[in-house]
Amino acid sequence: MVPHATVASTFAPAAEQSRTKRLLAELKQMSRASQREDGLLNHVQAASILDVSSRRVGELVELGKLSRFDFLGRTYVSTREVLTRREADVKAGRPPRTFRQRLATAAKTVTQIDGAQYVAEAVAPVRKKQRPKKQ
Repeated sequence: MVPHATVASTFAPAAEQSRTKRLLAELKQMSRASQREDGLLNHVQAASILDVSSRRVGELVELGKLSRFDFLGRTYVSTREVLTRREADVKAGRPPRTFRQRLATAAKTVTQIDGAQYVAEAVAPVRKKQRPKKQ
C-alpha cells in the first residue's frame, strides 16, 4: 500500500509549485514595501506604539490616515506613518469649540425650540427616576 503523502505529492505537484511561486512573489513584495516604509507593523503593534486600541488602528486605516498593506493573509501598516503620527501627538476627540461657535449653536437651538415644548417643560419638569426601596 502507498503512503498518503506520496499519493498527494504525485497528483498535485504543479498546484504546489504554483502556490509556492505566489507565496515567494508576495514575500518579495512584502520585503520591498517593508524597506520603503521603514518596516511594517501589525495592528496590535501599531496600537501599542500609538497608545490606542487595535480597533482604532483599523479605523485610522479606513479613514486613510494610515496606509494598509496586505501580505500573506495578514494586514500591516507603515512603521514610518505610525511614528510620524506618534510624533504629531494627535489629541483624542474633537478640538474645543470657540465661544463664537458655542454661541451660534445655542442661538440655533433656541430658534428651533417648539413653543408647546417650551411650555410643557416649564409646567411639568422632568422627574428623576426613583429607585425601588430595598426590603
